[in-house]
Amino acid sequence: MVQDDPAFRTGPFASLSSLDVGVKLLPLLRGQVEVEEITLRDPVIMVLKNAQGQLNISTLGAKPTAPPTPSKPEAPTQPAGSPLQALALFAVDRVSIDGGTLTYRDESSPKPVEYTVNQLEFLLTSVHLGDSPTVHIGATVHPYNLPVQLDGTFGPLVETLDVKSFTFNLGLGKIAIGLKGRAVGGNVDATVNALQIDTADIPVALPLTKPIQIKDLHLTVHTPYPVPPDINPLTQLDLTDLGLTVTMGGSAINVKGTATKGLANVTAASASINSSDLPIALPLAKPVELKDLHLNLKAKYPLKEGAAPLDLAEIPNLGLTVALGSSRMEVKGSVLGGLAKVTANAKLVNTSDVPFTLPLKKPVEIKDLQLAAEMNGQDVRLTTLALQLFGGLLRAQGTLSLGTTAPPFSGTASLQGLQLGPALQAVGTDQVSMSGTATADLTLSGRGFTHPDLVKALAGTGHVAVRDGRIEGINLLQQAAMLLKVVGVQLDNVKATAFSTIESDFVVKQGLVAVQRLLMDSHDFQAAGSGTIGLDHSLDMKLNLNLSQALSQKIAAGSPIARVAMTGGRLSLPLLITGSTQAPSYGLDTKMFAGKVKEQVKEKVKGAVGDLLKGTAKPEDLKQQGKDLLKGLFGR
Repeated sequence: MVQDDPAFRTGPFASLSSLDVGVKLLPLLRGQVEVEEITLRDPVIMVLKNAQGQLNISTLGAKPTAPPTPSKPEAPTQPAGSPLQALALFAVDRVSIDGGTLTYRDESSPKPVEYTVNQLEFLLTSVHLGDSPTVHIGATVHPYNLPVQLDGTFGPLVETLDVKSFTFNLGLGKIAIGLKGRAVGGNVDATVNALQIDTADIPVALPLTKPIQIKDLHLTVHTPYPVPPDINPLTQLDLTDLGLTVTMGGSAINVKGTATKGLANVTAASASINSSDLPIALPLAKPVELKDLHLNLKAKYPLKEGAAPLDLAEIPNLGLTVALGSSRMEVKGSVLGGLAKVTANAKLVNTSDVPFTLPLKKPVEIKDLQLAAEMNGQDVRLTTLALQLFGGLLRAQGTLSLGTTAPPFSGTASLQGLQLGPALQAVGTDQVSMSGTATADLTLSGRGFTHPDLVKALAGTGHVAVRDGRIEGINLLQQAAMLLKVVGVQLDNVKATAFSTIESDFVVKQGLVAVQRLLMDSHDFQAAGSGTIGLDHSLDMKLNLNLSQALSQKIAAGSPIARVAMTGGRLSLPLLITGSTQAPSYGLDTKMFAGKVKEQVKEKVKGAVGDLLKGTAKPEDLKQQGKDLLKGLFGR
């Protein structure tokens, strides 16, 4: 029994029920001791790491009350090729451990953890110079309840540290791994092989929604030994050959590579990867297929701590085809010097094929899609976006800075020749729609994409024009006639307003689109106005409707007040448009309209008085004009 350091715990560090040593009889009669067998029965070992991160095995044999003494310099490592002096002391036919338990407890973490190896089996045979010993190790690791087994041979043993050949088979539960190689002249050369490793058989919980399989794993390793303690072992490790296949359901990725002199070079290729096979949850409404994937990755190792993700590796070449139903998109990219670039091109993308829900009533076809973007650090730049949509051409550029909950962004967009009718039909409008050919220019900036963020920070300017179209669901002339209470005048009964041009400048700020200059031209009227449109679709517009002379005369015939409000033979109506873009409501700006009527009355009275003073009119004429004016105002 070996007692533990009292600074860690009271109790034994190691104990065993018995130690059996068998010697050969005939050599003993000749005065020679040759050990035939050593058996340790039921050893129990407790390895403990305390809260300070110190292991109990590091202080075994030390007196707890004694002051610390300088540690003795370690004996120099025996170089390769020197005599293996201890071999004669350990020459034995058979060394075994029958039963036993090894416990490791880590109290340095916030939540202490404990691992136990029990049902221990150990057998080592033929430990003699010139022989190749065989080894068998078996145990169960808890809390994983994982059976572990190692079987193999190594040797032949010589009077040096060289091992000319070793072969081991390692079993971890259902996982079988083969290891072959040699350790000669201070260098280890080994190959590792595994037919299949299933993540479901790994005793560590992985953040995967379904298991994956690593098949046909093979790798070749070269490393010097022993590695000096002040050197990172990864810097000394060369992986001269790596190959494996990652299988996920019906998808497979073939991986090949090397890692030598601190530089890893890996290639990955796959004929098809279906998103439904991926072992992670994706917010997709339907599967996406990645075809003809090929990727080359280069990275220095060990990885530099604190480096930005794009600085950890370089990807000189990336290519794949994204299959979305019947739609196809070609993607290419690279990551070089911390700069990531990607391009995407598609002849045709139908929105019914995209794997997420869009607020569309009808599928939309996007033609000749071209996209180019790059990322450096946390800055993303959309250098090119061009596509044909509803017969028009959309172009856009923009920037986005990541790293905050409300990332700042800016961008510009231009639209040429878009057919507005089909576009609004695809979006779906309940009451109001519009047709025509639209052009637009827009510049926007903001911070964050939630509705409160957009209301607070979205800002920009733009210009829009629509030509040769109709506003479906609205007949402005009928609305004007109803507000003026026109009687006996038959207007076009179509619930639509035809126009030749609608054009406007606008400013976006604090959740509102301020329409600064709205001009509208039609066969029967011209309109000018301004107002606001909210991001919540609310409307607050003022529109001055100037009717043509023919239509003004027609309306004036059925509206006495309209006759008084006419100027130069034309009727001008100040309309108020409120409500929402989907359900607008109309009203007459009575204050402004009354002002116009007042001005017309003043002009008529002023003219009549002037005629009287000039002698060109008689008092009776003035009286008759007053009666006509009142009749015009009140219709009687």
